[in-house]
Amino acid sequence: MSMNERMTKLRKPASAFLAVLMTAGMVLPIDSAFAQNRSQEEEDRRRSRQTLTERSGRALAEAINLINEEPPKTQEALNTVNALLQRNLPPYDRATALEVRGQLYFQLDNLDAALRDFVEVLNLDVLPSDRQRQIRRNVAQLYYTQERYDEAIRFMEQYIREAGAEAEANDYFILAAAYVQNNQFSQARGPAETAVRLDQQSGNRNKQFYDLLNLIYNELNLEAERGRLLETMVEYFPGEASYWEQLAGAYSQANRRADALAALEVAYKAGLIDEEDKIVALAQYYYDQNNPFRGAQLLEAEMNAGNVKRDLSNLELLAQLWAAAREQEKAIAILNEAAPKRSDGRLYYQLGQSYLADENYDRAISNLRQALRRGGLDDREVGNAYVLLGTALFQKDSDSREGRQAARAEFVRARDYPSAARTANSWIEYIDTIETTLKRQAEVEFSQAVERQRRQIDRCKTILDVIELGGQTEVPEEQLAACRELVAKVEAGATPESLVREARGEAEGTEGDDTASEEEAG
Repeated sequence: MSMNERMTKLRKPASAFLAVLMTAGMVLPIDSAFAQNRSQEEEDRRRSRQTLTERSGRALAEAINLINEEPPKTQEALNTVNALLQRNLPPYDRATALEVRGQLYFQLDNLDAALRDFVEVLNLDVLPSDRQRQIRRNVAQLYYTQERYDEAIRFMEQYIREAGAEAEANDYFILAAAYVQNNQFSQARGPAETAVRLDQQSGNRNKQFYDLLNLIYNELNLEAERGRLLETMVEYFPGEASYWEQLAGAYSQANRRADALAALEVAYKAGLIDEEDKIVALAQYYYDQNNPFRGAQLLEAEMNAGNVKRDLSNLELLAQLWAAAREQEKAIAILNEAAPKRSDGRLYYQLGQSYLADENYDRAISNLRQALRRGGLDDREVGNAYVLLGTALFQKDSDSREGRQAARAEFVRARDYPSAARTANSWIEYIDTIETTLKRQAEVEFSQAVERQRRQIDRCKTILDVIELGGQTEVPEEQLAACRELVAKVEAGATPESLVREARGEAEGTEGDDTASEEEAG
């Protein structure tokens, strides 16, 4: 059962609970069976006689009506309660409104907000004890889902103390699980055993309760208790292969070697597994149990010892384990060893992705190209490979036009594949925008340079005309020589535009050729 399923009790009573608030006179009944003494009973009776003010009652009634519509208008109901809480309410009204809003937030999966409201209700401490207890239980469950285990333990322990015999197996399970998350296995044992005992009495057979107690016994090295528990588990859940394997491990500790062969994990630790297929299966088992790092360590050690072949299949598994353990460098090293052993390009494709993630663009480019050359990729992977290749080329050299156009060419190839077309077109549009911006900037700069050249020509002509008419000038001889050369070029047919291109080392028609090449690439 998932945590969401375990939280069902927090979800289901929302509208029914709200309906209770609106009963005649707004009086909330209370069962005082949990009162510890006469003073507590009197306090409970006092609290049970509290009523909502008329305005608060109307607002909550409106919220209830919205929730009861089909489909429920939960957000509108929340808005109504929010408006109510903006007012200066009596403590009981505020606590009740917060209680309602916490339920609504939970319905909307806003767990942080639900938790804040429930905690404030507890701090106000004005509701009848049965409602206070339920809210305390809700808070414990929410803290657990948020991995705030110390708080979950504190609130759940208090709830269990107050609830007494009403505390359920799931409550003890959450308490034990929170202790386990804190590595407090000794403290977890008692509530975990109680959860299993209550589960057995009810006949529910909640698998997670037994899993947790099994883990605790294992961590505390309680082999006898664990063996008895596993015998019960295979009786209740005969289809669970892992339980049989663990039971065999417990039998291994009791020297029942024939049964121990099925228990890969425990048998390996006991030194009983020496066959290659069993070692590989154990490494895979660690991966399945969300411990890929340990699986990778085990498999690599056995490879280095010569007990497992470094063939393609085993290398691929090892690379997968290191990658899952977020050991990218080790995964890449194994992929580099394995890739040449495959006839297709799938491992080069993985390498390209890994190198791109590490911003090693040269290696990303070479491996992605090798993947495409070798083939064996489906259409989605081919399209994605071209996108990745274009991305690597762009990131490597986005400052030069050559780099941008090389990347663009790969994105043009990628858009032939439906799965990659949208991303590819976005990249193409982005690169084209860059090119257009740079081209416009170049055109402005060219026009400015032509205008400066035209003014220089006019200046030189004026100076030379003055000299020809016998006038005097203070222009240095070097500048006069440059003016004579410039005017001579103009008289020979040069234009300001051609002179600027000559100075820049550009050929006539360069701008038009650039445009044509861009259109062809598109």
